[in-house]
Amino acid sequence: MAVVDGRQLTRSETDKRIAGVCGGLADYFDVDPILVRVIFVIAALMGPGILVYGVLWLVMPRGAAAPAGSAARPSGRRSSAVRIAEERYAMGEISAEEFTRIRADLMGEP
Repeated sequence: MAVVDGRQLTRSETDKRIAGVCGGLADYFDVDPILVRVIFVIAALMGPGILVYGVLWLVMPRGAAAPAGSAARPSGRRSSAVRIAEERYAMGEISAEEFTRIRADLMGEP
């Protein structure tokens, strides 16, 4: 598969709903996996989406699973916990101070 900046296009083992195709594409192109999933749903409704997903499922190699207890995250990509905190902050469920503290804790910032 394609290799850019030392990254290989693989199916995600950590961010998957069916086979990890959308999670792998999102990780490779550094975009939100939900965006990739929405694009595939729209493509499926228009016709070729299911076929393209199936072909990618067969062609893309399985990615390496993260070791248990590992906090490794791809650089430049927010963890799902940070995204949840952002959503909770946007809905007014947590304060700016709480959001800043949560983000710093999750991202390993001082």
